[in-house]
Amino acid sequence: MIVKELNEIRKEIDAIDDQLAALFEARLNLVLDVARYKDAHGLPVFDESREKIVLEKGKDRIQNPEFKEDFATWLQQLMDLAKKQERELLSLNTVAYCGVEGAFAHSAAGRLFPYANLKSCSSFGKVFKAVTRHEAQYGVLPLENSNSGLVGEVLDGLMNYPVFIDQVADVRIKQCLLGLEEAELSDIQWVYSKDQALWQSKDFLDALHVQTVPYPNTAMAAQYVAQTGDKTKAAIGAKENAQLYGLKVLAENIESDSSNTTRFLVISAHENTEPGDHCGLLISVNSTVGSLAKAINVISAFGLNMDSLQSRPRKGHPFEYFFYVQAEGDLKGQNLEACMQALGPVCTIRRWLGSFSIRKDEEL
Repeated sequence: MIVKELNEIRKEIDAIDDQLAALFEARLNLVLDVARYKDAHGLPVFDESREKIVLEKGKDRIQNPEFKEDFATWLQQLMDLAKKQERELLSLNTVAYCGVEGAFAHSAAGRLFPYANLKSCSSFGKVFKAVTRHEAQYGVLPLENSNSGLVGEVLDGLMNYPVFIDQVADVRIKQCLLGLEEAELSDIQWVYSKDQALWQSKDFLDALHVQTVPYPNTAMAAQYVAQTGDKTKAAIGAKENAQLYGLKVLAENIESDSSNTTRFLVISAHENTEPGDHCGLLISVNSTVGSLAKAINVISAFGLNMDSLQSRPRKGHPFEYFFYVQAEGDLKGQNLEACMQALGPVCTIRRWLGSFSIRKDEEL
């Protein structure tokens, strides 16, 4: 038997790889055409029955029985990649937020992305999933309110999902008391809203002598009040919700602090390549004495001026905490790598969330 020279074999492999590369690119271009068709006709990205047919056809095309299953595995990986490409294409103009139409996050998303398709999600976790699964290009989430404080579930999401912060926006929040058309302020006995909104309006509600009931978000509370038809019930939410759900504004600007502002994060599955004036880190320090102070000193040594340090319990690790660090400045390339290495001896977790700019309400 004549044995081919190794170099000759490698040249043949290279020639086949050239063909495979061209066919791979051609196939993915057709996949994008499929995505556009599905988008135009409202079809889902994943079609299980179609995948099974493709895999069976693929195995039938292979002559050597020993290669059939391996080819099916390779083809499955190719289809998984195709689904990722489809989702990324379909998500390019989609922005996810938590809540229903009229929620403050919906309003913030609309102001930040006025020409985007806004995708409603029923929880913060589903916003993170929509972004990481490429069902949305961006997600808009409240991180902190100037009066009621941190939204802990959002910090949990930053820890649990592989996302970056693309930008940050500080949005002025104006709370209104919304009731039925026939209701008067004196009729109200029960007030429904997001716990943070109830807290932000505490002075007004105390003076009104009403019972408060927490609700998943402000818009859902308004929707509920409209559905009850009960004039003793009211909701706290944005003024836009009155028109949206057929309610009337019983009182405006009921928040205790006129500077009431919520800081919203815009998250993405990809790091922002544009330079920003702030950056974010997640760290968890080890149990040795002074570890947190040492970590802060490391961050400072790399020219970052820390302006926020938020702590959150680590789920599944009793009495252990992780920290969200926001700082003025930016790290890139070798400086970022050096900073992460320097944090290594004192941190059990260290994750870069990217650089970003903070936009003020009047800039939106």
